[in-house]
Amino acid sequence: MAVDWREYAEGVEKQLEQLRRDLEPLESGRMKLGEREGSNAWRDVTQEAIDRSRQVIATYEAILKDVRENRIKD
Repeated sequence: MAVDWREYAEGVEKQLEQLRRDLEPLESGRMKLGEREGSNAWRDVTQEAIDRSRQVIATYEAILKDVRENRIKD
């Protein structure tokens, strides 16, 4: 079964759009994330989530670039 690279690229683009939408409130400071283990104090993990999201976005962008340059034939 052949892969439809255009459809695949469109899926990656949609995922990137969602990832960027999810990241925006964290970067702007409108939303914070925290974690708590047991009865310990809450710990702010917002920056860790931002860093992780940026890494995921960079990976998806690299995948999309590769697909566009090496897989999609006009």
